[in-house]
Amino acid sequence: MKKRRRKAGSGKVPRRVWIWVLFWLALAAAAIACSHRMVPAEPERPPVVPPVTEKPSVPGGLELPALGQRDTALYNEEGRYTFLYKPSCKVSRWVAYKLTRSDVTGDADRSDAFRPDPRLEIYDWPSATDSDYKGSGYDRGHLLPSADRKCSETANRATFLYSNMAPQLPKLNRGAWKTLEEKLRGLTADYDTLYIVVGALLDDPMPAIGDGVAVPRLFYKAVALRRADDFEGVAYVMPNDDRLLSGKKYGDFEVTVDSVERLTGLDLFPQIPNM
Repeated sequence: MKKRRRKAGSGKVPRRVWIWVLFWLALAAAAIACSHRMVPAEPERPPVVPPVTEKPSVPGGLELPALGQRDTALYNEEGRYTFLYKPSCKVSRWVAYKLTRSDVTGDADRSDAFRPDPRLEIYDWPSATDSDYKGSGYDRGHLLPSADRKCSETANRATFLYSNMAPQLPKLNRGAWKTLEEKLRGLTADYDTLYIVVGALLDDPMPAIGDGVAVPRLFYKAVALRRADDFEGVAYVMPNDDRLLSGKKYGDFEVTVDSVERLTGLDLFPQIPNM
């Protein structure tokens, strides 16, 4: 019996070949899919937090002048006043506070505790000292007067910080300026509240005493007097010059609040309508 021979050139592919082809195709597809999944994803970026540009609000109310964007006003809790300090002069540009009858009728004595203000150390700002005034011929003139804080010993002591002082000639400090302070204290009997801004004109060039404590040429005081819902405004500008003070009373230096704004560039009592 003869064996049958398979015809040469037959195109039939064995089944096991197809199985291997399919196996390798599936393996290649799986490898491609895995390679796509293994591409590292871009890491999430944390949200961008904008820097804080707003400054903490300063306690106070109607007495405060408008603050510029670069102004850093400080608040004295014990004396209840706000001040804007100029480190290069070692003098405050202004002090703002409220004055009522209860502030001036207390029993607190004058403390005379002159000393640097620890608040200035927070900003590494220099302060005047006792030695700057010694032998200078100038008084340590209060911006917020000691007698405007007789309500307590703590409040009175707070007025003797050097951040509340400026060099004043004795003829000014003990003359027309003192009389004006007394006059305003007397007005607390007739008005509910006095809103006061007092300061020095710190413009270059200025003489200095001691270790660079500037001597202002002018001092001003602007006042909003309140009775119920009605306000009146009055202001004064006084020279730190013996010749210009000679023979003058405090009333000779009365001006308008608007004129003090023009002189200083301040916006005074911005929260009080028509002031």
